[in-house]
Amino acid sequence: MPEGTRRALLEGPWAPLLDAQGAVALFFVLSGFVLAGSFARGRGRLGLLQFWVKRVFRIHPPYMAALLVTWAASFAYAVPDATAPFTNWLRWLSGVHLAPGALFTSLLYPGSAEGQLVVGWTLEIEMSWSLLLPLLWLVARATHWGVALALAAAPLGLSGMPMWLLYGIDFALGVALWSERERIRAWLDTLPVAASAVLFALALALLSGPLWLGWHVPSRGVLEPSVLDAGAIALRAPGAALLIALALGVNGWRRVLETRPVLFLGRISYSLYLLHIGVLLLCTRLVEPASAASGLLLVGVVLALSIAVSGAFHRLVERPSIALGNGACQILATHLGGKALRSTPPD
Repeated sequence: MPEGTRRALLEGPWAPLLDAQGAVALFFVLSGFVLAGSFARGRGRLGLLQFWVKRVFRIHPPYMAALLVTWAASFAYAVPDATAPFTNWLRWLSGVHLAPGALFTSLLYPGSAEGQLVVGWTLEIEMSWSLLLPLLWLVARATHWGVALALAAAPLGLSGMPMWLLYGIDFALGVALWSERERIRAWLDTLPVAASAVLFALALALLSGPLWLGWHVPSRGVLEPSVLDAGAIALRAPGAALLIALALGVNGWRRVLETRPVLFLGRISYSLYLLHIGVLLLCTRLVEPASAASGLLLVGVVLALSIAVSGAFHRLVERPSIALGNGACQILATHLGGKALRSTPPD
């Protein structure tokens, strides 16, 4: 795709539909909200241990399984030559196949696995802040959620910070949303429909602002927002928080989000996120010869196959992993004397 065409797409009115980094910000803020509610259910040392156990079993075994599945699939990847109609980014991903030693190392903690499971960079952030979220919650409860937010946002003003620290603002905003959820609902109930629409437009403007402002950098020949841009992270975070607040407090939004197709996609969303890149790389042969029709066919096939594979992965991997976490929590409760906190998908 010519750079001018890609820039026009990323900076046009449809930017929120193409905004992958905005979706990541939404995911992180939502995680902070959900995890604050999960941690609030526990009490004392047992509650803290069970929270950590549930998070590890929720994230890590499916990550390991997806990395192994993707690694196995990479034996069948066809690396496009220089004349094929693919970006250097996709050409690089098609050529990644980890040696056994590197694969074993990558299985130990969630991450991108040197590009083998490229979406894993967000899982490293998710796992790290899952382990630290009790600290944010305790600071917010002992002082004010604004203090926790200020502490989590501080790395954005410093240089040389590791990537996972930069996204603390998202999780802290999720904690703030949880703390103020009832007040937010009550306030939104008083707003007219037009005011809610204005807030929605503002949320999208903040969330996708880095795209509309042209904050792109070339990465392997493809323009995209930088995941290390502190300004972009800070701009997106309140937009994501506002969207979640609207989902909490505006009944029309909630009804849409509670429809069966959306709930189904929510249940399999983690599996879908883990597996779709592997499916995409296996299906690139459909783009020969290159045309608008073959491109649309690729999108349709990848979506359909990814959803089908993810439904099976959810049943065979995610749910058993959650059950193992529940079992471990039961053992902890038995030994430490307390109530086991159980998770049900997609907690």
